[in-house]
Amino acid sequence: MMEVVDRHWKSPCGGRAPADKEESTSSSSSQSHSFFYVSTTMSNPCKRRLIRDFKRLSSDPPGGISGSPCPDNIMLWNAVIFGPADTPFEDGTFKLVLTFDESYPNKPPSVKFLSRMFHPNVYANGELCLDILQNRWSPTYDVAAILTSIQSLLHDPNPNSPANAEAAQLYRENMKEYVRRVKATVEESWLDSGENVEGSSSDATV
Repeated sequence: MMEVVDRHWKSPCGGRAPADKEESTSSSSSQSHSFFYVSTTMSNPCKRRLIRDFKRLSSDPPGGISGSPCPDNIMLWNAVIFGPADTPFEDGTFKLVLTFDESYPNKPPSVKFLSRMFHPNVYANGELCLDILQNRWSPTYDVAAILTSIQSLLHDPNPNSPANAEAAQLYRENMKEYVRRVKATVEESWLDSGENVEGSSSDATV
């Protein structure tokens, strides 16, 4: 008998992320309304910018990514990146959390995978070694650009700037084993419900 795997997961905000790419796209517009009880007259530039980022991500979402703020904390976002086609990560459903502070967009958010990853540029704790989140950050980047860049990193790892030395070495010297290790994380991502990171209602409005 074939086992049916529930690919839904508990979001860091206690909700649920889309189960697949199609659901991600179709549900974006409905999600865009559920979060907008957050004050649209915020005086805080960071939060105004995050509302704009969310509106853009909801109205014109790039393929293969999904993201939204916690209902009671716009400074904390959960996101999903679907593994790019024709890569070892294909069919994976990888969860992330983005944590912003008042310096955004002048400084990047903290971004971390909640799903277990095996990738040359992802540390064991889920943090990323990605230039746009470090020395090449620009205030012009928004949440969509961040998630798209991470998706591109899954497609094209940089083994010359490794966060995971073992993954980088296998990527260079033993692609068959590298692919096997990545595929294991893909299968694990289907079952992973993610961590439960609660938002704080004190950050919901200004």
